[in-house]
Amino acid sequence: MEEEKVSPDYQNGFNEGYIIAKYNPELAGQLAKVTQDGLRWTGFQQGREQFLKEQVKERMPSWIKGNRSEKEAQTPNKNIEKGKSKDIEPDKS
Repeated sequence: MEEEKVSPDYQNGFNEGYIIAKYNPELAGQLAKVTQDGLRWTGFQQGREQFLKEQVKERMPSWIKGNRSEKEAQTPNKNIEKGKSKDIEPDKS
């Protein structure tokens, strides 16, 4: 699978937006309100948005993230063993 070539201006802007949002979110918010055209500016805004999305996802409970199957695979289902003994009747011979 081929990777798409990304403009260096866009990539620099994306990285700047991500890093500024991480370490100085107030400044990133103020800068994002400025309207400008250009690949670097578009990258900045999208880098900031990406960081914000990741922060929201990290704060979600694991059952919303979809990690539920990993946890279930690690812990055996105890109810299966409990139910087996209740349904079996003893031999009357």
